[in-house]
Amino acid sequence: MRVHFKKGMSLVDVIVGIALLLIVFLALFGILRASLLISSLAKNKAGATTVSQIQMEFLRSLSYDTLGTQGGIPAGSVLQDATTTENGVNYATHTFIKYVDDPADGTGVNDTNGIITDYKRARIDTTYTVGGKQHSVILVSNFAPPGLETTNGGGTLKIHIINAQGGPVVGATVGIINAATSPTINITTATNNDGIVFLPGAATSSEYRIAVSKGGYSSAQTYTRDTTNQNPNPGYLTVIKDQTTTGTFAIDLLSSLSMSTFSPIATSTFSDNFIDTSKLITMSSTTVAGGTLTLKSGEQTGTARSVATSSPYLIQWDSVMSTTTIPSGTAIRLHIYGNGGILIPDTVLPGNAVGFSSSPISITSISTTTYSSLSIGATLTTTTSSTSPDISAWSLSYRAGPFPLGNVPFTLTGMKTKGATGSGSPIYKTIITAATGNGGVQGITTEWDTYTLSLPGNDVIDACPSPPYSLAPGNSTNATLILGTKTTNALRVFVTDNVGTAVSGANVTLARTGFSEKVPTSSCGSAYFGNITSANDYTVTIAKSGYTTTNFPSISATGMTTYNASFP
Repeated sequence: MRVHFKKGMSLVDVIVGIALLLIVFLALFGILRASLLISSLAKNKAGATTVSQIQMEFLRSLSYDTLGTQGGIPAGSVLQDATTTENGVNYATHTFIKYVDDPADGTGVNDTNGIITDYKRARIDTTYTVGGKQHSVILVSNFAPPGLETTNGGGTLKIHIINAQGGPVVGATVGIINAATSPTINITTATNNDGIVFLPGAATSSEYRIAVSKGGYSSAQTYTRDTTNQNPNPGYLTVIKDQTTTGTFAIDLLSSLSMSTFSPIATSTFSDNFIDTSKLITMSSTTVAGGTLTLKSGEQTGTARSVATSSPYLIQWDSVMSTTTIPSGTAIRLHIYGNGGILIPDTVLPGNAVGFSSSPISITSISTTTYSSLSIGATLTTTTSSTSPDISAWSLSYRAGPFPLGNVPFTLTGMKTKGATGSGSPIYKTIITAATGNGGVQGITTEWDTYTLSLPGNDVIDACPSPPYSLAPGNSTNATLILGTKTTNALRVFVTDNVGTAVSGANVTLARTGFSEKVPTSSCGSAYFGNITSANDYTVTIAKSGYTTTNFPSISATGMTTYNASFP
């Protein structure tokens, strides 16, 4: 007799089945979630549409003459902004009403009947937020007068927004305020594709204040006349009956300027006067006593090596100096060691293997790239146990820099003005007072302009590029300044060729009676003369091979002065 066993499901089968069911359920859940979201969006949009339609119907219920907004042009009783809550959703409604000049009978000065307030147009923007994102519904409708178009006795306000090149700025926000009219005007609108806001029917007044802005752009505005700004530019706009008043304002993409300040390249020195052994890394048969490095008693040969010298801004090794006493029958040989205490080979520093018996020792041939640290070593010998040579001091000098110089205050002043005082002195639109951070860097975001630089606490030794800084719209500029200690009078000569390019390696001589000093220009074209006498009779002479030697007479230097010299 055969016995048949029924095979059941294994654990793997169960897990696979559960996984398949989970995938199906997750897919169904995703579809359900998406459908609910779509349904919610459709429901909220329908709510916004209903709110907009209700507002539009309300406008249609008003008489043509009263159709306008509170603080708007034309003025009326309709609120510009209102909030409605439906089904837990907040709907923000903005109503904007304006006159329209219909091209059917000509526009502007070509209008056949001279009336450019042909009809009114209402725009209703209803915005709402779903899932953290903002949505909107827009309704637009025209409203015709019951008879022939009429003028209300006002004029037309035309606001033209342009960029730095004179092209139109689309979608710029234009705020218009006039507290002198009744009712008070306070509206915000946006420029069209031509960069224009056109508002016929504006009440006659000389107090129209305009403010223009756009995200990521500079701003522009009218300015009030006060005791300081007695000649504002631009001042408030004036609307005259049956005339068009045009105000043109320029805005453009913001610019960025990164200011970096450094102290100048300087000579630094490692030195040891052998007060103790703290500056020695190895000693053999030698000792430090009484301010000298000498042989231990009874020893005929000994060595010592200093700790390593390095700098993060190292640019050149300079020299090694020593102060020694070498009695008869004794000798001292100095050696220079590189990274890790390895003796610098003779191919780099000739004679180093044998050692140097006197100083100074020039080490300018040693590459700072290959050898980022150096140390001084000495071998002391004597032929008698009673006499020892000694070293009372040694030093190693090098040049390093520029070093970041932090917390430097500075002022940038743009050349654009917003008016003038009663005496005609300009009042500048943009004045930025700031300071570099601890690391010597400060970023500035500002509008396109040409900015002069003032540093109250330092002399400018070098600058790349040389101020003033001309910032183009939407561009980034990196400015590097090498700063020195403030002196009473200093002159920086900035040398360029006939196309404005900085000239490096030119010899600049500054001279007057009883004084003459020569300085080469840096890679950025600057030659700095610090701590000089205040005078207006300096002569600057510039010479370089391939150029015509040129004299610049009657140069004045008072305070921190920069002289720009074009060198043919």
